[in-house]
Amino acid sequence: MSSTLYVHLSRIAKNLDAVDQRIGKGVKRMAVVKDEAYGHGLLPVAGYLKDKVEWFCTARLEEAVQLREHGIQNPILVFEIPPAGQEALFLKYDITASISDVSVFERLKPGTKAHLHFDTGMFRLGMLPDDVAAVLQNMKDFDLDYTGIYTHFANSDVEGHSRVLRQLEVFRSIRSQFPEQLLTHTANSGAIFYYHDKGVLFDAVRPGVCLYGYAPGPYDISDLEPVIEWRSKLVQVKKLQKGDLVGYGSRWEAPKEGWLGVIPVGYADGIFRNLSGEFAVEINGQLFQQVGTISMDYVMVYLKEQQFKPGESVTILKNGKLSAKKWAKIMGTIPYEITTAISPKIERVYV
Repeated sequence: MSSTLYVHLSRIAKNLDAVDQRIGKGVKRMAVVKDEAYGHGLLPVAGYLKDKVEWFCTARLEEAVQLREHGIQNPILVFEIPPAGQEALFLKYDITASISDVSVFERLKPGTKAHLHFDTGMFRLGMLPDDVAAVLQNMKDFDLDYTGIYTHFANSDVEGHSRVLRQLEVFRSIRSQFPEQLLTHTANSGAIFYYHDKGVLFDAVRPGVCLYGYAPGPYDISDLEPVIEWRSKLVQVKKLQKGDLVGYGSRWEAPKEGWLGVIPVGYADGIFRNLSGEFAVEINGQLFQQVGTISMDYVMVYLKEQQFKPGESVTILKNGKLSAKKWAKIMGTIPYEITTAISPKIERVYV
């Protein structure tokens, strides 16, 4: 393998502890493991968390079926609108469907567990407040097992955002019209950490990116620790003369005589091409700048005067100065886009 992604599972437990400190006792945890647990590995992460959380949430039905077929017995909520023709799988595998559109009521099989999903201002999936009357009528007309109700915040990654409280107000108005026994949940990672004292907790919360060690906004949260460490090795070390031009487009020029290291990872592995020349790697405890254009399968680093041998270990990502958050800042994006982009072909080792 050209590189290895080490996933420190005990850090997930530490991050879950940080969630618990915000929500207190009695609030259920619905761990979000969608999209391969944000790139960390669906089955190993869920297997580790199954006795530590009450629920799991997935983006797609196929993920939930995969969990069931590998022995996960926790309740599972699927966020997507049930795929046409696959409605029976919810009942077969005891998976909870999201009713995010009024048309879903008539498609689900009788007895299917379902959570009502209302759009209170996100304007993505979810039924609108104007649909309440139709939803109440459909609950009478269709024999489903209605077990929950929820919404999703659009701005909870920013502290003190007025739209969070506005969405909460809309949701409370909707919630008051439905049976009390429905499991109620609104809080994603941002709401857990920034709005836990604003009445957003209800019966359960949905921790997602925070489980993997990243704050849901621009500022660090001290008791969250990134879970992954991505390592590779130098495959070649070569002499550079002053003025040598490196990589596609010859965009980097050696400032003086020195050494160049070649690492067998590139944008096919999840190192975005737009990071070219913008990040560093760690070798033997020292940071070295990546230089030249990132190619599909290789990146180059300027070793200055140090002539490491091929086979020397290289750390590409880890907590601190080499974190996914730093890459995200360079890219103008969020850490979860970085972690979910790490190719599935990269070997995962669970520590």
